[in-house]
Amino acid sequence: MENLALAFIGVSSGFTVAAALFALIATIGVLNRLAQGTHSASRIRWYEVCFIAGGIIGNLLWIYQWHIPVGLSWEMGIFGLFMGIYVGCFIGALAEVVNVFPILFHRLRLREGMKAFIWAIALGKAVGGIIEFFV
Repeated sequence: MENLALAFIGVSSGFTVAAALFALIATIGVLNRLAQGTHSASRIRWYEVCFIAGGIIGNLLWIYQWHIPVGLSWEMGIFGLFMGIYVGCFIGALAEVVNVFPILFHRLRLREGMKAFIWAIALGKAVGGIIEFFV
């Protein structure tokens, strides 16, 4: 009986945290900005469904430790490429929504070289990911 109560509390807590995260992302308009930036605002429902399905599937994979059979390393490379594109677009949309870059540039007193600064951040992220993958 105690294990059942603990399981209920754990699942309820997980649902609460996940709902709060999804509500935060929906409230600040990240998905809307992502759809606007990719010129696919007519498919906003698709973004929402994929976002929710990704959260549910990710949690199920984490909880039950399911393994996805992958035969070749190039398949993982393609998966990693698409995941990187998604994460990059999502972070870019989030940064635009909360106006991170204008505040950062103002605080660093940058007047020129903003494009180079953003490219440096992107390349640093890519190189860091590659190093972590291979090391």
